[in-house]
Amino acid sequence: MRMRVILVIGAFTALLGCGGNSPTYGGGGGNVCTPTATQVCMMNLAFSPANLTIAHGTAVTWKNGDGVNHTVTSAIGSADTYNSNFIAGGGTFSHTFATAGTYRYYCTIHGVDGNPPTGMQGTITVN
Repeated sequence: MRMRVILVIGAFTALLGCGGNSPTYGGGGGNVCTPTATQVCMMNLAFSPANLTIAHGTAVTWKNGDGVNHTVTSAIGSADTYNSNFIAGGGTFSHTFATAGTYRYYCTIHGVDGNPPTGMQGTITVN
């Protein structure tokens, strides 16, 4: 019993030590994702970063660092519509934002559309 407790504490400590200023997410099968100025990671039912600001004309890439499918879908009222369909672990989807504005999006599997969407959702602000 004591050995199990030590192993569990050791595993938990190792997981905590994997953090940093820019989290790296890894799902099963070697999927790894690190958020950048133009890349959003999908992991643990969340987009990271949830809010991203970019210049107009910039392409944003969403990468699934998870072991389950996700989607990237524009929310109700968005001036720009896009839908990635299912993105498997390790897969990506990119979209270029040509016009300044605020664009809300969500995962159709783990979120609910609305204004604003709820659940797994995010915002792209284009300057």
